[in-house]
Amino acid sequence: MEIFGKYKGKMLFVVGMIVLLLTSACSTRNNEGANNQAQESNPPASTAADSSANDTKDPYNDLPKTVSISMFDRGKVSSDEGTYEENRWVDWIRKESGIDVSIIPVPRSQAKDKLNVLIASNQAPDLIWEFDRSYIGKLVTQGALQPIGEYIEKYSTSYKKYLEENPELLPHITFDGKIYAVTTKRPITAIANHGMWIRQDWLDALNLKAPTTVDELIAVAQAFKKHYPDSTPIVGANTSDIYAALHGAINYQWYVEEDKLKYGATLDRFADVIEMEKKLFDLKLVDLEYFTDTNYQRSNQLWTTGKAGIMLGQWLTPLNKDLITNVPSANPVPLEAVSTPYGKYGLYQEASPFIYVAFNKNMKNPKAAVEYLDWIVDKGWFTLLNGEEGVHHQLVDGVAKRLDMDKYNKEASYAAEYAVLRQETVKPEDLILQAADDELSQRIAKLNSAALETALKVPFRRDIPYQPNFDEINEIRASLDKFIKEIRAGATTQGEKYNGEWALGEIRKEWERLGGAKAEEIANQWYQNNKASFK
Repeated sequence: MEIFGKYKGKMLFVVGMIVLLLTSACSTRNNEGANNQAQESNPPASTAADSSANDTKDPYNDLPKTVSISMFDRGKVSSDEGTYEENRWVDWIRKESGIDVSIIPVPRSQAKDKLNVLIASNQAPDLIWEFDRSYIGKLVTQGALQPIGEYIEKYSTSYKKYLEENPELLPHITFDGKIYAVTTKRPITAIANHGMWIRQDWLDALNLKAPTTVDELIAVAQAFKKHYPDSTPIVGANTSDIYAALHGAINYQWYVEEDKLKYGATLDRFADVIEMEKKLFDLKLVDLEYFTDTNYQRSNQLWTTGKAGIMLGQWLTPLNKDLITNVPSANPVPLEAVSTPYGKYGLYQEASPFIYVAFNKNMKNPKAAVEYLDWIVDKGWFTLLNGEEGVHHQLVDGVAKRLDMDKYNKEASYAAEYAVLRQETVKPEDLILQAADDELSQRIAKLNSAALETALKVPFRRDIPYQPNFDEINEIRASLDKFIKEIRAGATTQGEKYNGEWALGEIRKEWERLGGAKAEEIANQWYQNNKASFK
């Protein structure tokens, strides 16, 4: 018997989904990749439906079809639209899905902290979602979530079919040999994340070419500063992450070095990441107050008022529209990732899985939750992303074209937050078709299309498809991330005595103090057990 039916010759999925209902599974964390694609053998009696052939009545049939779900509050719902909890789209969801859904918003910038509080106080929603797989893994190890393989098998139609057609997603939603989440594949617009922009009009004024190496990037910034002395050449919300990605040394990622996993913040080249940051600060090529600009208000203002020449932020940004509106002569263009002495690595890109949606262990009606997710992945997602046809968009060659961007942004754009599963495919040129026809919208769309291609042109260095998930590693990261931020600031701002090598030494000592050697041993055992599945 197979849990999800026949998978058309896709052996990875077939092997992984053989039923374990006859015996209790004894999977360990070391089998977490494609080698442990089995669903749970004995779901908790308090939450899982009895699959016995003698059972004549489903225990969830008579329960109200009510489901609560978390979402990110990004402050995009205008007062006349309502709130994230109650608005036209929540009403529409309830009507179309047949599920009485309740929305539990959490501030985007504090989402994990807020969810942790809700979980600890037994007030968490039925469905909890995050972009970060490691966070879901942490909740699994804490016992806050429940396995859902049997629910998918018994109650799902649309998502079960989607998973059959995309079996490569299974290792990403499998923890300790059991399925704990649902997810869908990202479109390329959501795989691309960080991006760099440069003022082409400033390059032209100085007869300069776009930089291709990190040394050329610094030289161009120096030329901008000399010619425009009141400017701040480099700004952006993702400066430190972009410096790290260019060097292939993001502090919280694991890298394969000589067939062994090494933590990014402990690599030799991470010293060069901090040294680059320090050099730019010492040369006054960045805002000297950027460590305290935690909401990026100063950074954004410098860019949108034409006071900066290079922005290290997102490939898709609303800031360019403000810049062009405020400074009509400005010509921002996407900048390709530059090389370092270690090679040429792309800026941060997301892994293929999009949003991870998990089930609270205390959920009362998992059948209703599955039905709700089936409705979203089947047809609800499209309207939630694009708004009402004829009001917010019209279909042009299969692409939802915005009719009025202001109307869409006010009345429909926030609804995308509810589309936690989606079957969206996008090509760069679709962004131009999708945009409104006015001159500014078309110009921005063409810039975004070019930026998307540029962001994806240079592959981001991701040595393993997802990060290992163990208590020892999760606990260390929680403390080490804060320490690294403090050390970065000290090395960057406190003069010659403190540099990249000093910072790396301090980080390595803290790594050891927190138990990094043991975490690295566990990570490497996991890697050796699973690396064959990472092809």
